[in-house]
Amino acid sequence: MWLPQVRKALLGEGQDWPDHPRDTSAELKPFLRAFGRLRTRTGHRIGGHAVPVQGPVEYEIAHGALGSMHAWGDRSHDQEAQRWVLLAQFDSDSDARMEWGDAGTLYWLIRPEDLAAHRFGRAGLTVQC
Repeated sequence: MWLPQVRKALLGEGQDWPDHPRDTSAELKPFLRAFGRLRTRTGHRIGGHAVPVQGPVEYEIAHGALGSMHAWGDRSHDQEAQRWVLLAQFDSDSDARMEWGDAGTLYWLIRPEDLAAHRFGRAGLTVQC
């Protein structure tokens, strides 16, 4: 179910998200306009799974957490990567005038126990372009 604020932001005042759009172009116009806006911001997310630009971001964060003592692909590196979850992800977005490198994406990851304890200072950040 769409929250009223989300509907208003995506569709504009007085428009409703069609539950079962018919084949009439007038009914589909607000839906297609909203879908176009959604497509440009698919990389912004809070929680869920990261949408990496270059490769698994969990491995980049694990590498930083373990330091240079562990090579990529080591078992301990794999285990550490599995301990991290996405906190937030922000794509470059021209509408918001945000650009990270060459149209890159920022990823903040955190261990679940740190998230549960509200220890956001332990989150890790990586950027992919």
